[in-house]
Amino acid sequence: MTNWRDEIDQELARAREAERNGNQGRARTSARRIAGIAIVELEKRFPEKRYGRDFMAQLRAFASDPAIPEDVRNAADRLQARLSPEFTSASKHPIEDAGIIVQFILERLS
Repeated sequence: MTNWRDEIDQELARAREAERNGNQGRARTSARRIAGIAIVELEKRFPEKRYGRDFMAQLRAFASDPAIPEDVRNAADRLQARLSPEFTSASKHPIEDAGIIVQFILERLS
């Protein structure tokens, strides 16, 4: 069985590959999965925290949780945001935004 950190590493490799290939949509999707994997682990350790049943719901709830530091909430908000009518993303660097969330969760779990 793969542990959550290994899952994040695998998804991070997919995100970086997508970015190298110019596929920002796939990179953003992988970044959302990375954040979701970490949020699920946080929920496992703190069962009183429930952010949702899918990664997008989790990101939305995480972004609105006042107990989460503002920079982490902002990263979650950028990742969960829909594309603009011009097909641009609020998250200019989705892998970095996911990293902010993962780093926060790693600190909370240690």
